[in-house]
Amino acid sequence: MKIDFANTADLWLESRCYQSPSALHGWLSGYLSSGARLTQNQWMNEALDYLELEEEPSEQLVQTLRYFYDDVLATISAEEMAYAPLLPKDDESDVVEQVECLAEWSKGFLDGFGASERAAGQLPKDVLEVLNDLDAFSQAQLEDENDPSNEAMYLELAEHARIAALTVFYSMNRSASGTNTTLH
Repeated sequence: MKIDFANTADLWLESRCYQSPSALHGWLSGYLSSGARLTQNQWMNEALDYLELEEEPSEQLVQTLRYFYDDVLATISAEEMAYAPLLPKDDESDVVEQVECLAEWSKGFLDGFGASERAAGQLPKDVLEVLNDLDAFSQAQLEDENDPSNEAMYLELAEHARIAALTVFYSMNRSASGTNTTLH
């Protein structure tokens, strides 16, 4: 099973989730990047709280969320650096929605990083720089929706966000002890 934005967004809509798939993906990416880990129960509680569901989650949503954790951890920690923020593809949405999702992902990343409470004290300079970049991205919006340069600008920002997540992950996890609780 691969996490796909369009299918996940459809499931979120059916489940009446108040946060986008991009926001939750960003939250989990930020949390894991800080060096923190969650047990399966902790993850489910955090994810369901973040999604602000009004009803009990469907079995399909629960299964997707379980896979979500494993997928994000595997891709963000992989040596081939194939990790990417969960954002809509060009053929699935227009650039306005893509920029909105990038802003939601960036805010989610910062929320997750902060929720881990592992960032107390002095952060490395490169981590501070990319967190500041993500803070700016969390407020991104298009000034002119018809500007032909929007697509190129979005692609550049999305790649920058991807590299930012990897930078934080590698900086904050390289000295992480083996005592972290991980989901299996």
